[in-house]
Amino acid sequence: MIDCDIHNEIGDVEEFLSYVSSAQRRWFRGQHQLGLPGYPWAHPHSFYRDELEAGPGGEPASRIDLVQREVLDAYEVDAGLLTGDVGVAVSLMPNPYRAAEFARAHNDWLADRWLDAEPRLRGSILVPAQDPAAAAAEIERLAGDPRFAAVLLVGGSERPYGEPRYLPILQAAADAGLPVAIHSGGEGMGISPAAGGAGYPSFYIEWHTLGSGGSIMAHLVSLLCHGTFDRVPGLKVLMMEGGLAWLPGIMWRLDTNWRGLRAEVPWVTRPPSEVLREHVRFTTQPLEHTDGNDALLWQMLEAVGAPDILCFASDYPHWDFDPPDRMLARLPAEWRQRIMHDNAAELFAGRLALREAA
Repeated sequence: MIDCDIHNEIGDVEEFLSYVSSAQRRWFRGQHQLGLPGYPWAHPHSFYRDELEAGPGGEPASRIDLVQREVLDAYEVDAGLLTGDVGVAVSLMPNPYRAAEFARAHNDWLADRWLDAEPRLRGSILVPAQDPAAAAAEIERLAGDPRFAAVLLVGGSERPYGEPRYLPILQAAADAGLPVAIHSGGEGMGISPAAGGAGYPSFYIEWHTLGSGGSIMAHLVSLLCHGTFDRVPGLKVLMMEGGLAWLPGIMWRLDTNWRGLRAEVPWVTRPPSEVLREHVRFTTQPLEHTDGNDALLWQMLEAVGAPDILCFASDYPHWDFDPPDRMLARLPAEWRQRIMHDNAAELFAGRLALREAA
């Protein structure tokens, strides 16, 4: 079993700051949330499952033994991808120099404190997307480290990721043989405009319903319409935590529009849904609850490439995380092997395989 989305927290802030250059450490220490943009909407209860043990700073998943006990051992997970948590908002910091420093420190901290200690875990390379050259350089710095299995971008952004400005990031990832994971979050924070196109929502429930899925839709359509996968043929993208039920409708609409508007994007020579099947994958969490209509959901997802386009993700330790046993019980039996293991193993090209000594 491969879990493609395990959120490990920064529990010991001073430990993390030891990886920040001494010249910048004081600045980060003096900022709220280490200078990262924060959500204007608060969960009415908690962002975490109530039954989970809290580590340093009060957050679950802030010690490696907690992740081992509550995910890896509890559900017999063979390999898991760490995606951090608040750090993903680094691309939304107004200051690109601080963002580049935070990303470098986060990657070094992750390698030393987490990946060295647990061979079942792999890391995501955090990059500052507001400075594509610096982001590409950070990917190149870590590309040879097999403990890193993906490049991590945030859903909230200045512009959709298909735009040419982001090509250095996407090319560097493809050259390194790493998929780009675009994780929802950060919509309406920092330098990102509000998600949804109708201004800022009033409630967390609105953002959680619209924002996370909206940004993933926008990046997906952008990447396809800009012909990104023809420009960077080796690129693979994993869309994370944006939901799935909307995917058939968006792709049917995009294919229809492509047939009528091909003159606007002449470089898109195939139906976008065909390109998606070859280059894009999606994590299962949050897999929408259907009030007894799962058969309809499976039929719709099958129309756009499921089960081959889906990879299991628990989203531990968040309040709505999906335990693997519940996902296994829900999925069609013939889909389970591909979603729970095979698709991710192919996507990450062996980087999530266990080390020989494990």
